[in-house]
Amino acid sequence: IGPLATTELGTDTWITELMMPEMGKLGLNAGWVLVYTSLIMTVLRFCAGPIVHGLSTIGLLMASAALAVCGLLFLSKAVGLSILIAATLYGFGKTFLWPTTLGVVAERFPKGGALTLNGVSAVGVLFMGIIGTPLIGLVQDRSVDARLRSEAPALLDEVQGEPYTAILGLEAPSLDGDKVSELSGDDLELVENVQNVEKKAALAKIAILPAGMFICYLFLFMYFRSRGGYQPVELSQQEGR
Repeated sequence: IGPLATTELGTDTWITELMMPEMGKLGLNAGWVLVYTSLIMTVLRFCAGPIVHGLSTIGLLMASAALAVCGLLFLSKAVGLSILIAATLYGFGKTFLWPTTLGVVAERFPKGGALTLNGVSAVGVLFMGIIGTPLIGLVQDRSVDARLRSEAPALLDEVQGEPYTAILGLEAPSLDGDKVSELSGDDLELVENVQNVEKKAALAKIAILPAGMFICYLFLFMYFRSRGGYQPVELSQQEGR
């Protein structure tokens, strides 16, 4: 549930900033990417019934994870109007992950009731807030540092800020914003270009999370298939009291 929450909510936290340079070239606010994917989610969730019956519960999770992987990979490279196609894939992918997962929890562990559902949700949100979202920031900072260290080590030494402690005690590099703002000409253009490219490329690394989820869902699909297919656990009338 932690990687799932990070795939959806963690990415949404960063998506506006990551897509800002490319959306700016189109003269659009990067926030429209988030609005667009949220609109897709709203519409599709009203049509969830026929989709679930057509794909099966675990099948829908597999399809959603696969689409999320494709969408994030595409977004990491998309330019111009192709951002719309990439955002559509990502929007379709993340739409059913959270509600379907909670549906599986409710169907397979009915005795847990609302407490189990709230517990699972809390674990996902806490993971996303404590580990997932900071991890995305750490990936971006390390990618920018590695690229500048490779292409312009002298320039990196000039603008490098104090490292900070990220999640789990990991050290993350940083750039000093004041020093960067003092740059001009080719140096400033190089730093800004590296930041824009590498931060957006972080989306491709985030795609590892739904890829891992897809593998887990595949094992679940094979497990339930070996037992005659996925079926909700039904409580007897006496157990339900």
